[in-house]
Parts: sequence; structure tokens; C-alpha cells
Amino acid sequence: MALRFSAHYADPLFSLGCFQTSSPGSSTQVEQVFRDIDATLSPPFSPDAIQDALTALRDQALASGYQGDKVSDAMRAVLLKKVVLGLYAKSLDLFLDEASTAQEESEWWSGVGQSNLSAALYLLQTLPHRILKVLQVLEIHRRVPQTSTLHLPRVRSVFFSNNPWQPSVFMTTLFPHLGANSLTSIRSHFSGSFRTDSRGSVLTYLELLRDRLCHYISKFTIIVTYPLRLAREECNIKRRENERIRNERAEVLGKLLGLRPKLTWLLEAPNVVEDILADREFLPDFANAVDPTTSSRLLENGAPSLFEGLHNAIFVTQAERHSSYLNNNDLRRPSRLTLLWPRLLFLPPLTLYSLKLLYASRASLIDMAQDAFEASRNFFEDWLLEPLYGVYRTIRAGGDEVMIVRPESIAADLDSLERMSLALAREKLGYDQQQLVTLSQQIRLGDFTPLLEIYEEDIKSPVKSAFTGTLLRSLFVQVQKAKVDIDQALAGIDKLLKSQELTFAFVGVAPAFAIVYTIGGFLTRLLFGRRAKYGGKRKRQSVWLAVRRIERLLLFQPKSVINRGDEDRPSDVIPPLTSGLLVLSLTHLREYALMSLPARSQLHEGFLEDVRDLEDPTLGRWEKLRVLDRMWRNWANELGWHQVAGESAS
Repeated sequence: MALRFSAHYADPLFSLGCFQTSSPGSSTQVEQVFRDIDATLSPPFSPDAIQDALTALRDQALASGYQGDKVSDAMRAVLLKKVVLGLYAKSLDLFLDEASTAQEESEWWSGVGQSNLSAALYLLQTLPHRILKVLQVLEIHRRVPQTSTLHLPRVRSVFFSNNPWQPSVFMTTLFPHLGANSLTSIRSHFSGSFRTDSRGSVLTYLELLRDRLCHYISKFTIIVTYPLRLAREECNIKRRENERIRNERAEVLGKLLGLRPKLTWLLEAPNVVEDILADREFLPDFANAVDPTTSSRLLENGAPSLFEGLHNAIFVTQAERHSSYLNNNDLRRPSRLTLLWPRLLFLPPLTLYSLKLLYASRASLIDMAQDAFEASRNFFEDWLLEPLYGVYRTIRAGGDEVMIVRPESIAADLDSLERMSLALAREKLGYDQQQLVTLSQQIRLGDFTPLLEIYEEDIKSPVKSAFTGTLLRSLFVQVQKAKVDIDQALAGIDKLLKSQELTFAFVGVAPAFAIVYTIGGFLTRLLFGRRAKYGGKRKRQSVWLAVRRIERLLLFQPKSVINRGDEDRPSDVIPPLTSGLLVLSLTHLREYALMSLPARSQLHEGFLEDVRDLEDPTLGRWEKLRVLDRMWRNWANELGWHQVAGESAS
């Protein structure tokens, strides 16, 4: 495993004061041997270092010639304690690694057996291996000598069986699980489909024909999908077998976890070799948990034989036995070459065919690439760079370059209107200078009452006024006034546009920015991946599932098949099987916290504290349920467990 479980569960015991002893002064030879062996016995304990220490202790390299030396006896006691701690730490990692591997394999087989598509792909991937085994069986049967020429060839017995409900050698070779299981599943698959219809006498001819047609279609469908059903059944059997192995290893792991208080007591005891060798609290239980088949024999042979047997069981026997069982029963997932050979077989021809098509249409592809390049260049120049330059010019010039109506033009039109109005008032109304000044002020304010009165009098006799009066001059004055009003309205619009000119400039470039941001983000995630918050949605979902699994284990504790005595335990005591399964999920939580949560943060430290509380063997079932409630209160919203739960339910 990437993270050693013993690193935070057993290695802290190494810091106890029992491993410290005074420097030997009675013999330089004893001191040198002690230093050489003691330097190698430190976490993580290597198998060679433990073996060297056991060899030295067995040969009594430290004790020979120094009988009764207290310093030498203390050194031997320290080495024995380190050996015990090293064996304990390695056994934790060994059984946790085997249980985790079995759980991963069971999840893989479960995923393959969930759908016909996955089962069909698995059947295709393993087809060469199955055919090779059939050929090997045929070769074996071909080499068997014939006892009589009156009998059929033995090869025929490979493909046919005397019992129709008994699998042939051919079927058991293709699907080995059929040889170890009865064919009740086959009988259940076919018995319902090959049943004749007794109602044919009362049905009409068309109904009978329809039923027969449906009957044969059903038979054909079952025959075609029967290999897929066998493949899915094989996956389910391997999944259940891996789950059984996981439970066995988890139960051993739970027993080892429960021995930690006894180990602590043994390590804190005085450094006396005889007391350690005569221990009847930790060592017998430890040997029985690691290898129950030989523990009694090892205990009878004495402490040296016990330590040698534990070392051999942890580093050699258990690993070989586990690997051999998985290989013999084919419980591991197929190799990567087996899983990849369909792709490796079909990918080169498809690649060559694709390259041929691309080369045949290279002209159109070149034109398409040129069009795409021109479109991209025009987009950047016309929709991104030009608007950005316009924003820069707007900020620098202040919006004075582009105007609808100039202030000078408005002032000239207003002065012309004032002169036309004053001239008309002087000639028609006979205003003096003072009255003209007053009228000029009224005109500046937009009051044309005297001129409108002249216009009202003229339109009473429009024809006469048009030829002899001032109607035309009044009309021209009003036209000029309308022009001035339009110029002033345009000036107001111009002020409004100038106040929002920068906003309009950014609005014009915003769509281009949105397109560039979207495409750039997609390409970045495609090339460099995406660093999501707290490990991403998939990891947070796996953590939510692990927390849910822990709560379910604490509420509905699984029953042990081996140890029936767990049923007599108090309700608050966690049995070894449940404790081991809890550690599997807690290891996943710890790995997530170390890899995905921000380091040196309150979230990181608090989450690891909760994981340590759940790992504590001294806490009971109800205390750990309270810890889970605390985790839901503190981390559910931050890690998005409620959203993940809703998405999983939908």
C-alpha cells in the first residue's frame, strides 16, 4: 500500500521509554553487537533486520560469555521488544494489504458482472485464454491410448456429457465455475423457456402460431445470451470469493488491532528477558491470530521457535499461501495484456484506415484548416483586438473624438434664431432696445410668446399675410426653432452616450472574452487536467460511500463465519470482523485526507483527528457512532456530502 497503516498505529509505540537503555560499559564486544543490530531495528522494520536480530538472539551472541550481566540482559530484552513490535507492525500491513486487495478485486468483479455489455467485453477479452485451455484439454485426451476400437474416440467425451444437466469437459474448461457448482442455474434458465403450452387446444390457430413464434424467439435469445449469463455468474462467484477472503483477512486484522493494549503493556514492562519470553498475554494471542494452524506447536517448542515461526509465517508462508490460493482459483482480475488485446488488435487497422481516409481527403482538409485559421484570425482581430483597442482609445481620449452634434453648431443655430426673432419683433412689434433685451433673454429660455402671437394673427388671413404680411418670416422662425430643439435633443443623447461609452465598449468585447475563456478552459483541462476542490467529485463521492459504509458496519455488525462466539459479546463491544472492515474504510479516509485536503489546515487536522478516534480500539460502538455524527456535522457541508448523496440518489 502507498500509506502504511502501521506508521500511525504501531510505530508510535517505538517512542516509548522501554527502548532506551544505558550504554553498555562492561564489554566493548557487547556494545558493538548491540549497536550494529539496534541501528537496523527501527520503523519501518525490514525483514532482513528482524531476521538478523532473531539469529543473534538465537545464537545468544549477546549473552554468551556474559551470564548474569545485567546490561547484556537489558540489551536482549530491548531487542526482543523491538522484534515483537516489528512483527506486529508487519503483520498489520500484511493483512490490511491482503484485505484491501481482495476488496478492490471484488469491486472490480462486481462492476464487470453488473451489465451484459461489461460481461460481453470480459468474455471477449478472456476468449483466447479459454480457447487455449480447451486446446490443452484436447491434447491431453488425444494422447490417452484407446482401450478398444469399438468405443467412440475419447475426444468426443470432451464436448458431450451423458447427463444433459451435467456440464461437459468443454463447458467446465471454458467456464471453470461450472465444475465446482451444480447446474441448477442452467436448469432454471432453460426450464421456463422450453415448457410446452397446454392451452393449445383452446387457442385459435393465429394465437397458437404467435405463442410458438414467441416461444422459439425466447429459446433463441436464451441460447445466444447463455454465455453472457455464465460470464456474469463467474464474475459473481469470484466476487463472493474475494469478499470471503476480505472478511477472513479483516477478522485477523481486527484481532491484531485488539492486541495493541496487551502489546503496550508488554513493551512498558521492565527489560527482563525471562518475563518477555514467559509472556502469556500477548504472544499466544498474537501467534494464534497470525497462524492458528501452527500456533499451539510453536508455543510448545518455546520462545525461540515461536519467534522464528512468526517471522516465517508473516514474511513467507502467509504471502505464499495467499498468492497460491488466488492463482489456483483465478480470483485476480485478468492481466493488462488480456484486457488490452482487443484494442491492440483492432487499433492498428483502424488507425491505418483512418490515415488512409485522411490522406485521400487531404485537399478538403487543407482547405478546412485554412478556413479555420482565417476564421480564427478574423475573430481575434475584428472581435477581440479591435474592441480592446477601442476601449483603450475611449479611456485615453475621454470620449471627445466622436460626437453627434458639436456645441459650436448648437450655439450658432441659437444665435441665428435669436437674431431672426429680434428682427421680426423690431419690425412687426416696434420693440425698443430694452424690450429687445428682455425678449432676447426669453428666447434663451425658450419663451417665444410674442412671436407666436404674431404667427397667430397672420394665420387668421394666411393668403394676405403670405403676400403682404410676415407669415413666411414667422414660419421660418419656427423652423429654425425646431432645428435648435433637435440639436439640443441630440446633444442630450450625446451626453448620455458619452457617459456610457466605456460600458458599451466592454459590452462589445464581452462575447469574445466569453468564447476565449470557454475554449481556453476546455483546452487547459484537456491538456493539463483539472484540479478540483478537495480531490474532485469522484473522490468526495468515494469518501461519502466510505463514511456510509462505516456507519452501516457499526449499526449492523456482520456475523463472523469462523468465530461464532462474537454473538455473545456485549452490544457496545466491536467484534474483530467489524473492526477489521472498519480499518479498510478508515484507511481510505486517511489516504484521502493526506492526499486531497489542504495541508496544515483546520479541515485537514480535524478530519484526521476524527479518523484517529474511529481507529481507537478503546472506544466502543456508541462512542464511534457519536464520532460519525460529529463528522457529518462538521464536514458534510464543506465536502459536499449532501450534494453527492442527492446526485447518487437521482
